[in-house]
Amino acid sequence: MPKALTVRAIEALKGGPVRAEIRDGLIPGLYLVCQPSGSKSWAVRYRAGSRSRKYTIGGYPGIDLASARELARHALVAVASGRDPGTEKIEARRASDLRLADRDRFDTAAALF
Repeated sequence: MPKALTVRAIEALKGGPVRAEIRDGLIPGLYLVCQPSGSKSWAVRYRAGSRSRKYTIGGYPGIDLASARELARHALVAVASGRDPGTEKIEARRASDLRLADRDRFDTAAALF
């Protein structure tokens, strides 16, 4: 079983020749992605139905270890209740993009005046 990640261990990670995924031993499915460039981000792997899925939480250090664990817990609770957080995130982004597209339309802009 992998060890629980620590802030010290995360800070010590440097980019290598290939992308690396480092599991957190505390929260199942949570891992830190370390890119060759040295940038780091958080993700959760889970199963929705029979499909393996990945939910990207966000970048490190913007999202620290404690916050990543909390967000991963929320995602895993959603999965346990039958929801798919990855699909929900995509749908929310599409809805936001549609709202922005509507706002940029001339008739929408004219109606605002």
